[in-house]
Amino acid sequence: MKFFITFIIVPLVFIVIVSYSTGSKDFIIGPNDDERKKLIKQKSIVQSWMTILLFLLTNFFYDLFNLYDERISDSSFVFPELFYLIILVVSYFIFLLINNRKMSA
Repeated sequence: MKFFITFIIVPLVFIVIVSYSTGSKDFIIGPNDDERKKLIKQKSIVQSWMTILLFLLTNFFYDLFNLYDERISDSSFVFPELFYLIILVVSYFIFLLINNRKMSA
C-alpha cells in the first residue's frame, strides 16, 4: 500500500496540480486554456513563489539579527512547512484574482 501511494498516487496528484495551475497542455491531463489564461496563471505562480521567498528571507533576517519577540518564543508550530504551503496556495489564488482583473478584456 505504501508503494502504491508513494509511486502512483502522489505523482498523479502532482501532475494534475501542476497542469491545472499552469494551464499547460504538456501533461496528460490539462485544461484547454488560451494564451491569456496561461500567462495569468504563470504570473500568479511566479508572484506566489516570490511571496514565499519574501517570507523565508524575513525569517532568515529575524534569525540573523535575533529580532524575535520574547513573548512568543515559547510557542512553536508543529508543522512549520504547512504554514508556508498555506501561504503559497493562498497567495496563488489571491494573485490569480488580481491578475484576472488586471488582464480582463
